[in-house]
Amino acid sequence: MHDGIQPSIIHRDIKPSNILIGEDFESKVSDFGLVKSGPTGDQTHVSTQIKGTAGYLDPAYCSSCHLSHFSDVYSFGVILLQLVSARPAVDASRRNSNYHVIDWVS
Repeated sequence: MHDGIQPSIIHRDIKPSNILIGEDFESKVSDFGLVKSGPTGDQTHVSTQIKGTAGYLDPAYCSSCHLSHFSDVYSFGVILLQLVSARPAVDASRRNSNYHVIDWVS
């Protein structure tokens, strides 16, 4: 997604329900409705409106509106934390502490 095509694309909504498992257990990313073309040339980011799913959004993207490939990497990291911790990305029942799986880890 980030390499191999020009311009590269940034998915903006990497989450478990958008990762499908095919035959032979190969993964496939789905739902490209929020895709943005990635930065080109020597650019490091794309400025854009914040879109995506709460719990998977990169905090740097949320605070700056600067979208980069690292935003998808952050979202994928949240998915990996969910897998190893057996916790949801956001747990509304834990409003005061460990609300987000990232808070639980840190």
